[in-house]
Amino acid sequence: MRKIGIEMDINLQEILEELTDLEFYSIDKIMKYEIENIEVGIIDIRSQLFEDKIRYFNSRGVPVILLCSKEDSFKKIKSYFKNNMIYDCIYRDEYFEIEKSLEEIFEKGEEKQDPTFIKEIVINDSYYKAIIRLEEIIYIDYCRISRKTGIKIKDGAFYSSKKGFSEVEDKLKSFSYFIKLERGTLINKNLLKEIDYKNEKITFEGGQTLFVSRAKIKFLEEILNLSRNRIEL
Repeated sequence: MRKIGIEMDINLQEILEELTDLEFYSIDKIMKYEIENIEVGIIDIRSQLFEDKIRYFNSRGVPVILLCSKEDSFKKIKSYFKNNMIYDCIYRDEYFEIEKSLEEIFEKGEEKQDPTFIKEIVINDSYYKAIIRLEEIIYIDYCRISRKTGIKIKDGAFYSSKKGFSEVEDKLKSFSYFIKLERGTLINKNLLKEIDYKNEKITFEGGQTLFVSRAKIKFLEEILNLSRNRIEL
């Protein structure tokens, strides 16, 4: 269910709950506990410190719908648009316009999930968050001992995700350069530099290596078509 941060009249909240299938969280609670996956903030211009709350969402890339009335300063509201602080401004009694604006934001968010728009991933571990460019990932594998999914990148750094391998695989299946080499291993074919049959390993850009069975090496050579658009010596 989609999560919405709100700072509005309780009656309006109840109406929106009837109109939509959404979860609403008070903005004060979000700011205190850093609730994740909030997709939109709806803030009434009458609320205390509303500009600080708008900035809070702006810093996290969350679009904001500002609720106002005809008596509120048009010049002030215009400045919020000009500075890209708010996505929309709607009169607080126009319930269906609020619903329409939310649907528009959700649709744009889904468009951004298209692989042509996504360039990075965010790893949420217990003790850190890491932003990694997809093109830097050389391979991803699952450790049955730690029960975590490991992500190795070109510079040698290694990160762990609490997500299961199947979930990670599903999220990356739209990116054609990730190949499932074994049951718990994905590799980035664009970064593959050497296949070593004798030592049963493959080497990536940056010198990182991964040991694989001879059968998987043969499989890899077949699906990559190494001679395509290359001169073989």
